[in-house]
Amino acid sequence: MSMIASLATATGVPIGGFLPLVGLGLSDEFQNQDAALFFQSQLEPSLVGNSFGAGGTPYYDLALVDTGAAVSLITSEADAAFDIDGAGFRGTGSLTIGGATGFLQATINDPLAMFVTGTANVTGTGPLTVNTSTLVGQSSVSILTIPPESDLPNVVGIPLLSQYATYIRSDQPQIFQNNGKTVRTPQIDFLPLGAGGQGITRRAPMQLKSGTGSAFITAPVYVFNFENINNGRPWTENPTTPTILQEPGAFFLNVDVENEGESLNNFEFFFDTGASVTVVSELNALRLGFDPTLDEPDFTIAVTGSAGVNQEVPGFFVEEFTIQAVGGSITATNVPVIVLDIADPTNPANIVDGIVGTNLLAGRNVVIDPKPSLGGGGIGPSLYISDPITSEFDWSSTSASGSWASGGNWSGPTAPSNLGIANVRHVAGGNQTALLSTDTTVWELNISGTPSQTMTVQVGSGQTLTTFAATNIETGGVLKLVGGTLDTQYLEMLGGTLSGDGQIKTGSGPISGQVENRGGTVSPGNGVGRLEIVGRFANGADGTLAIEIGGLVAETMFDVLVVDGPATLAGILDVSLVDLGSGLFDPQLGDTFEIFTASEGLSGTFESLMLPAGYDWFVKYNSNSVELVATIPGDFDGDGDADATDLAIWRAGYGSGSYNGADFLEWQRNFNSGGNLAASATVPEPGSLALLFAACGLAMASRRAG
Repeated sequence: MSMIASLATATGVPIGGFLPLVGLGLSDEFQNQDAALFFQSQLEPSLVGNSFGAGGTPYYDLALVDTGAAVSLITSEADAAFDIDGAGFRGTGSLTIGGATGFLQATINDPLAMFVTGTANVTGTGPLTVNTSTLVGQSSVSILTIPPESDLPNVVGIPLLSQYATYIRSDQPQIFQNNGKTVRTPQIDFLPLGAGGQGITRRAPMQLKSGTGSAFITAPVYVFNFENINNGRPWTENPTTPTILQEPGAFFLNVDVENEGESLNNFEFFFDTGASVTVVSELNALRLGFDPTLDEPDFTIAVTGSAGVNQEVPGFFVEEFTIQAVGGSITATNVPVIVLDIADPTNPANIVDGIVGTNLLAGRNVVIDPKPSLGGGGIGPSLYISDPITSEFDWSSTSASGSWASGGNWSGPTAPSNLGIANVRHVAGGNQTALLSTDTTVWELNISGTPSQTMTVQVGSGQTLTTFAATNIETGGVLKLVGGTLDTQYLEMLGGTLSGDGQIKTGSGPISGQVENRGGTVSPGNGVGRLEIVGRFANGADGTLAIEIGGLVAETMFDVLVVDGPATLAGILDVSLVDLGSGLFDPQLGDTFEIFTASEGLSGTFESLMLPAGYDWFVKYNSNSVELVATIPGDFDGDGDADATDLAIWRAGYGSGSYNGADFLEWQRNFNSGGNLAASATVPEPGSLALLFAACGLAMASRRAG
């Protein structure tokens, strides 16, 4: 099951963990019907067969390693690039698959071979080039193609992952560009079952759960089409199911969870590398003291699943979460979890107690070794978990400003690099700034000041600050882009400020990230300007979007926040007028300012409006943008007048909370005022009043008649 979250807490366990990606290739290798068990997958320690790709050129793509996925699948775009149809491997069957967000119909392809390798063995900013000598995989497997409307990436599921030990190397972070997007993933090696911990001694016993236990003892299979026995077609064509375990099965870990005096002791949680976030069921949320329906969540996230994106999944913090392990259990405090009911992959009629997501393993090496215990003694199926592989680097300069690149400004002898967590926190004196003037990569970035002094990280023109994991801006922290770029898996704001002209890139390869403003301020421009976010943007109930307006030209005279992705709005819109050199800007009736755009649509509205006094404003929410219109009171459609159309809008919204009696009185005062700001305080003429009363009479009569 793929379930991808997109943000993190500023300290401790992140909400979103790592996204394990690998290189993926396909070939035409499969067993024909003359083989005794032609429908059973075969391990392939090296590449065999003719590789797929349009025009005969082998094609390789990225795929998510997902132990929670019952099948392996590819996107419709990858299907076309592999040329499944042209190679003659298109099946005619379909299958309904489900996950965290619903269901979709996928195409079942004819059996072929699937190969994978870690991204350290992959190169290329466009089509990938792979060191083919490192490929391992399976032949005689049927995979799914998902439709274009799905948001899922390519997925390598448990039919392959149950046959290998998977070594996830966070100590070898891979960061590279592919098709215009930044890929960030641990290196992943595929080893024989029983390979053990590769030097890691901490071992969490893993439960291989299935009905009779046979799921992990015999090789995965596809169900061939029995109609082919009679119709003369090859038995390998048009299978009835993709390759799956011979009965439903999944990996589970034993955990303990504590919160406010309540506990879950020795519960079995589903272990899913496709879930970057940890999950508890609704029932277990109640047991731990929080109600996802009645209680205000600590945060919300977007979850990407099989049928799309669930934008508003509630999340809470639990006091303590323990993964039971021989050699030292792992206990984390202040752990973020989301509340979501997920079907049990071993018995879909039931709900799992919870999911251990990769956020609990962030910054550690892990080996997933599902070698089944066959009664011969020795070590059973296990998850090996290392100590953290990252190091902390604290800003230590007491100066008002200092160079990021200077090792003397940090607690260590050098500035942090790709395994370094950069903690840029206020040290002494007044406001401080860390100046970044060269491209830099760190593991994670945390910025904070004090209630009275700011700590700013300033990214200079043309420079990029890249993080493997999260960027967190806390109270008093400022991230300022002066023509620079922040390239991060996700960004969370907990009271700080994001400002400047530049770009925030989020996500990893095919998987989008997010900027979550939980309690800070997003302020485009250094003065007036444009700030772009690539990925999802969510403005929370305590978040502020600050906009300056000094004229009618977007980006040079008024601020614009541009989101290349979807957006969810709540919180505060704070607009101020500024002087760009010709006096304080004075808006005129009908002036319109498109202050916010979201290419993939927006939902929600700002809950609080702080708009310039002395003017009347209409905030217009379009499907992909927000416009601010200078208007008169009673203008409910933003066209500069108060007329019968506005009355109809008022009537439709009255009683629902959208409009009230005071709004009606404003409309009354300005009915047919001619669209003049100065006329907004005048009294309507008698004729206008007559029309007004007639309209009200009709409205009241219709209510009495109803």
